[in-house]
Amino acid sequence: MKPINEKIALKEKIDFLKKKQSEDFLVLKDQYHTTIDSFKPVNLIKNSIQEVITSPDLKANLINGAIGLGTTYLTKNLFNDNSVNPIKRVLGKVLKFTLKNFIGKKSKKSNNID
Repeated sequence: MKPINEKIALKEKIDFLKKKQSEDFLVLKDQYHTTIDSFKPVNLIKNSIQEVITSPDLKANLINGAIGLGTTYLTKNLFNDNSVNPIKRVLGKVLKFTLKNFIGKKSKKSNNID
């Protein structure tokens, strides 16, 4: 009787493994299609752009750059270097120097925190 039970157990194990093999093949096939889709040029570009947009370093750098450009624009317009008034020129240069140092220190602190 022992051989019959072993044959039945072996047949059940073979059936189980064949079923598992077919399920694994379907999973592998799905993963293959997903991988092929991810390597299409359009998807590569889209994913690269998405990574750049969601980067926290990029946001901080853009904000620091915008603040720097804004303060430079304001100081040039408020305190024109070519002004005839010497007090206005000196105040403009002092303000520029102060703002550049302040922004430089703030940007270094924010970069070190990340």
